Amino acid sequence: MEATPESGNFEANAHITAAPDRRGTLLKYKADRGPVAYVVAVFLLRLTIWALMTPLICAISVIPLTVLGLFIAPINHHHQHVNSFRAGWLNRIYDLMLALQCGVGPFSWVLHHNLGHHVNYLNQRPHESPDESRWTRRDGSQMGRLEYSIDLLLHHQIDIVRVGLRHPRHFRSLLLMKLPLWGLIGVGLWLRPLETVLVFLVPAFLTLFHTIWATYEHHAGCRGSNHLDASRNRDNRLFNALTGNLGLHTAHHKRPGLQWSLLPELHEKIRNQIPKEQILKSFW
Repeated sequence: MEATPESGNFEANAHITAAPDRRGTLLKYKADRGPVAYVVAVFLLRLTIWALMTPLICAISVIPLTVLGLFIAPINHHHQHVNSFRAGWLNRIYDLMLALQCGVGPFSWVLHHNLGHHVNYLNQRPHESPDESRWTRRDGSQMGRLEYSIDLLLHHQIDIVRVGLRHPRHFRSLLLMKLPLWGLIGVGLWLRPLETVLVFLVPAFLTLFHTIWATYEHHAGCRGSNHLDASRNRDNRLFNALTGNLGLHTAHHKRPGLQWSLLPELHEKIRNQIPKEQILKSFW
């Protein structure tokens, strides 16, 4: 179950579709084979460390596991826009794997990001319905990156509930999925408490904070009036290979429901309409 509001009427949008040979049987798109394999492999690595290693090895593993998790976060983002599997039950199991490694629970991203940020990102404070990932203070001045990151970290759960109350079906799904998520964490803490904290909870929190930190550049300072001039892009081949084309951010906001592997085609169609200063060629 995914929720992705499409953005406006744009003639080029209708021409971006996946060819039949890019569609999968178990997966909706064959392009997700690599990301799913990576997520599962890292999860199995975590389980192995959690089950077999000493607390010292688990402590040494915190930073390496966090680094591995940084590349799972954009996969989670893409999955929440367009679920990876055709079967709903597989998507829910995959949600749990992603949540335990990224620090973002099932349907949290759907509510805060898909139904919040994508609807309101053109509205910055002091607008009465500001962006859930707001980068301005109450007086309309721009936050710095650290201030933005701390503000979003502290307020995102409140905004999830606020958006959820407007979307009760997705909010119910979020609450229901908390049961298996908290159950798994509870079992882990009961069986191997220190190992659970070091292998899962601490790396997931650090991954979450990095995700927030990284999103600052997507829109901060882009006081746009439409989807073409309100996002900053990274048109760098390596960056987009590692993040699933997350750098093609204007295209993503034009078509939030477009699967990540199709974003380059849309980006090429709209490239000349994006302000040049909002297309960065560097990796970082």
